[in-house]
Amino acid sequence: MEKRQANGAHAEKRHGRHATDDTDHGLAALREAAAAYTRQREELLEERAHVAQLEREVRTLAERSAAEARRSAALLASVQAMHRALFSGGTAEHVLRASLDITEAERGYYVAEERGLLHVRAAVDVPASPGDRPTPFIAGITERVLASGEALHWLEDAPPEGLTPAEDEQFREGVAVPVTIRGGSCAVIIALDRDGRFHEEDVSNLLNVGSEAGVAVENARLRADLQRVYTATIAMLADTVSAKDPYTQGHCEQVSRYARVAAASLELSPEDQRVACYAALLHDVGKIGVSDGVLNKPGPLIAEERKLVEAHVRIGHDLVAGIPALTDVATAILHHHEWWDGTGYPEGLAGDDIPVASRIVAVVDAYCAMLDKRSYKESSTAAEARAELRRCAGTQFDPAIVEVVLEAIERTDAEEASGLRHDQAQAGCGLLPDMLLPRS
Repeated sequence: MEKRQANGAHAEKRHGRHATDDTDHGLAALREAAAAYTRQREELLEERAHVAQLEREVRTLAERSAAEARRSAALLASVQAMHRALFSGGTAEHVLRASLDITEAERGYYVAEERGLLHVRAAVDVPASPGDRPTPFIAGITERVLASGEALHWLEDAPPEGLTPAEDEQFREGVAVPVTIRGGSCAVIIALDRDGRFHEEDVSNLLNVGSEAGVAVENARLRADLQRVYTATIAMLADTVSAKDPYTQGHCEQVSRYARVAAASLELSPEDQRVACYAALLHDVGKIGVSDGVLNKPGPLIAEERKLVEAHVRIGHDLVAGIPALTDVATAILHHHEWWDGTGYPEGLAGDDIPVASRIVAVVDAYCAMLDKRSYKESSTAAEARAELRRCAGTQFDPAIVEVVLEAIERTDAEEASGLRHDQAQAGCGLLPDMLLPRS
């Protein structure tokens, strides 16, 4: 009996040990599972943080890419605008506004050095106007950039050493870059203040603008030189006509003045106004190829002589067509003796097929010729000439242009009589308005 009891106790003890071992194993497994879960959770959190960081970086790159695309588009548009300014004027204004657009700056200057002196050529929201001399602070900035040929970047609390801005020049931040021509600096672009700080990209973009601006400025200078050459050539041709035929002395200039006013009244494009003005000035240049005996013959011309005179339009066309940028003027000269009804010469064009500049010149030339005394005719009065233009409207002349020309003549004569157009009354072919100078 005792032996059975002992065996039973021993079995219970053994069973207890097994239960304890099972519990220990279970707890260990739970601890391992919890540790694994914790590791997985930490790894997941780390992965999520990494993904979030990547997403932030992607967004930042996208924002930078979009900003760079905007800057590139602005830079391209600005460069195009600068080079378009070659024809419309205001290069400095275009350059400055382009610089402010690219950098998102709020205000700025364009300061140029001319004959050793500094002048503000463009200004936006600063205490200066175009034509002013820059303040000592802006002059100091400009001189340093011109001397170094490099960009200068400063903050309000750390201005360039030795330069002190005035009270109305307390700019938060500024960047100044040179405008370069053929390796040297001729002007400085100064961009001031923006929402936030100027970045390295802003300075780089401004330097690119300065380089392109130099090209635009140089092209504008070359174009001005070219215009002077063209104008001198035209003056020489007009003088040649006057020397050839004394009866044309002053005639071409007067025709040109009337044609210019008539073209403006018709609201033609600047290019068409230029063509009408120059065609009127040079419409008789082909007479240098016609003999004096025929030009100044006091009596009627025979058929052969008339053909020689009519040839002056082709001679004039060929002479002027040899000058670059005056091909449209040459065409207008060729057709200024065409008639509205198609019975003129040299090609018998009719109506709107005749270039508008030729139609203007035809009316003005006829009016001025009627007022002149020639070897073969007496002069007419202004009233007689006006009446003759109206009589020939619809046959020889464009009726609409006849009325516009008559109004232009009346207005021009009144202004010249009052002295309002004294400068134009005395102007030769070398003093035409800039907008009428040849386009390159």
